[in-house]
Amino acid sequence: MSRLKGSSFIPKGVWVMFWRIVMKIEHPSLPPALALTTRLVLGYMLVAFFTLSAAAVFLHEILDYGFEVEDAGLMSDHVRLLRREMLESPEELGRVREIIGATANAQSLEKYFGRLLEDDGTTLVETRGYEELAVAREAFPKPVGVSDNLQKVVRSRSLSGTPLFLASALMTRRAGEPPLVYLVALDITHVDNWLEKFRVQLFFVVVTGTVISGLLAWFLTRTGLRPLQEITAGMQRVGAKGLDERLSRNRWPHELAAMAGEFDLMLERLHEAFQRLSQFSADAAHEFRTPLNNLMVSTSFLLSRDHDKEEYRQALVANFAEFERMKRLVDSLLFLARADNAEAVIKKTVVDARVLAGGVVDFFSALAEEHGVMLVSDGSGELLADETLLRMALANLVSNALRHTPRGGRVSVLIDGRLDDCKITVTDSGIGIDEVHLPRLFDRFYRVDAARSSVAADAGVGLGLALVKTVASLHGGSVEVWSKQGLGTSMTLLLPRRCD
Repeated sequence: MSRLKGSSFIPKGVWVMFWRIVMKIEHPSLPPALALTTRLVLGYMLVAFFTLSAAAVFLHEILDYGFEVEDAGLMSDHVRLLRREMLESPEELGRVREIIGATANAQSLEKYFGRLLEDDGTTLVETRGYEELAVAREAFPKPVGVSDNLQKVVRSRSLSGTPLFLASALMTRRAGEPPLVYLVALDITHVDNWLEKFRVQLFFVVVTGTVISGLLAWFLTRTGLRPLQEITAGMQRVGAKGLDERLSRNRWPHELAAMAGEFDLMLERLHEAFQRLSQFSADAAHEFRTPLNNLMVSTSFLLSRDHDKEEYRQALVANFAEFERMKRLVDSLLFLARADNAEAVIKKTVVDARVLAGGVVDFFSALAEEHGVMLVSDGSGELLADETLLRMALANLVSNALRHTPRGGRVSVLIDGRLDDCKITVTDSGIGIDEVHLPRLFDRFYRVDAARSSVAADAGVGLGLALVKTVASLHGGSVEVWSKQGLGTSMTLLLPRRCD
């Protein structure tokens, strides 16, 4: 029988306090969030508290059960002694009274209180002080048989609050007569007092152990999280002038090494993006500066003195050409910006590449004739693409080929729809491109030496091939280039297709 029934040596307020801490940690809607160190320390303290509490409860229960077994053994020995005496002298109740009284007086800490009853409830023998206990007969357990030992005792309290162990047994008096009932109560006040002090000691052990574990947890957590603080300091050093900071140069714990590596990869991507953005801004400013300077010079010339109609007309035509160039530049930049930000909407349809190439060739036929260049198209195939973007990419390739093909040359558009990818190749018989320029040919604002152009005035802004590459990427394709000086250049669009 547990002595903790109805009570605990751990105050209720302590459980409530830790429960509130747990709820605050786990509840996501309670700002502000606890620091990681605080969370870990509280978690360690909580684990230590419950572990020590479980150990304390187990130890208390073991001791309580041991006292119960020991006291049950003492009461069983007392009952066996009375039975033996009654078997030897069944007529001598005085001897029984002496044994009960002597046994009760022999215990200095645990006192016995016994009552011997007839079957009808008449009291034959009673220990002095038994009546003062005022314990009803119904509170005692069922009597064990005349030859059985006490196996179970019941915990109870007298009206005055004295803690007791209760037991009962049957006694044989004479052959043929009903057995007598012996009720015995054992005063265990000193046991309860000792256990009460033991519970207080266990409580202080649990509290002290929890506090000590919290201090150790704080020290270990602060030490363990130091690499995280160093990583945070490294991140704080990163800025516009500090993108060269790298965290993976240090040796980190296994759990943080992956994060440091990913952070370095992110810095590399940011560094590359920052460099591209800086270069893009510088190139854009340079490209805008030329037409703006031309416009300012032309306007200044017109304002310097009066001119005739023809001079004004020529100046306006020149200005219009510069405005048109700026418009193309702005349109190209907007398209590239939309594509970089994944805002471009691709409306794919089944496109007949032969019809599309024929339309582009027809559009540039007048320009080709003016430059003395033969422009032809051949082949067939279907593909799934945005017709408007594909036409723009193909037009840029054809325009670039015509611009760099001398008079008497040839530009051909060849379509091959027999493979998994539809190949659209624009080949010219121009002067070709030096191999050193090929890796950067599709970079924004990158232009080969103007000497490659047959007509210097027709030089582009360095965005045409970048637009072609962007269109190919948006369609999940690619663009390839082959060129050799003196033999010409071939640029091939590889795009996913859908054939009949």
